[in-house]
Amino acid sequence: MKQIGIFTATRWELNAVRRAILVEEQTRIGGARGVIGRRGNGRLFVFQTGVGTAKADAVCRKVFASHPLDLAVSCGFACALTAADIGELLIGTDVIMYQATANPPAAGRVIPCAEHLTAAAVRAAPAAGLPARAGRFVTVPRVVWRAQDKREIAAGTGAVGLDMESAVVGAAALERNIPFAIVRAVSDLLDEDLPFDFNLWLSPSGWARGTLTCLARPSSLIALNRLRAQTALASERMTRFWGRFLDDLE
Repeated sequence: MKQIGIFTATRWELNAVRRAILVEEQTRIGGARGVIGRRGNGRLFVFQTGVGTAKADAVCRKVFASHPLDLAVSCGFACALTAADIGELLIGTDVIMYQATANPPAAGRVIPCAEHLTAAAVRAAPAAGLPARAGRFVTVPRVVWRAQDKREIAAGTGAVGLDMESAVVGAAALERNIPFAIVRAVSDLLDEDLPFDFNLWLSPSGWARGTLTCLARPSSLIALNRLRAQTALASERMTRFWGRFLDDLE
């Protein structure tokens, strides 16, 4: 049975995977919530790392030290950096860091995804009736919420998708010779702004400012509801993907 580590940033992403498996126990590592379960030929260790490279790096390294894994997957939502539809699956071929402000293990490197895992994911998506494409991912240190900034990153990297964790998970997996994959579903598009600057919510001191910003712009609540609907569709697509991928896993 394959031992599979799946790393998500938020509870919504974790729950998307959880719905596809038979959960056997709940666990915590370094304060990070996780579930252990199985489906088909896979035994799954699914963790909610928190948002960003620092949290993802800390949690995945503790998991790698505690569990001998056959493969590691960065999973969840992604911003499309190419023309795409909400819920479309983006499957990584490699991942790079973009303008790292600190010195994470992935800075300045191209982190490859395992070709056999990429190929398996590309096969599983259409078998589950899901649109998908493969290509480079880029990991960023902050939420990219303006369409103008998304387009700049897309032009500079040639990536198909953007997230905030994959590069450090991949770097840590590579250090331990664990095959690595990225499978994410599009939750926001290249040419759309997010409702507001979500970076305000990533620090304790920013919560008050973020709330005031939201209240001062009632139109942002409409956009937020749209984003919720988009992430709900992306979550449903991830659940369908994992069901098919695990059923086909040899």
